[in-house]
Amino acid sequence: VAIIKFTGYKLLNNISDSGKAFLIILVSDILLGYHSEAGWHSLVEIILDHYGLETDQAAVTFFVCLVPVALDVFIKFWVYKYLPRLSPSVGNILDEIRRH
Repeated sequence: VAIIKFTGYKLLNNISDSGKAFLIILVSDILLGYHSEAGWHSLVEIILDHYGLETDQAAVTFFVCLVPVALDVFIKFWVYKYLPRLSPSVGNILDEIRRH
C-alpha cells in the first residue's frame, strides 16, 4: 500500500497544474456526469448483491438521483472555492475557464 501511495504521489507531483485540473474535471465528469446514471445503478446493485441485501429499485433510484448530484455540488464548490487557495496557477486556469 505504501508503494502505491508513493507512486501515486510521484505521478501527481510530476503533472502540471493544468494537467491536474484536467484530471479533476475528467474524473468528476466520469463519476458524476449526466451519462453515468446506469453506472451508478449498476454499482449500487453490485454492492447490495455482494452484501446479500435485497435490491429495492425505488431506493436505488432515489440514491442515484440524490448522491451523484450532491457529490457534484460539493466537488464544484471545492474546486472553485478552495483549490485556487492551494495553487495560484489553478486559480488562473479557472479564471480563463470563466472568461469563455
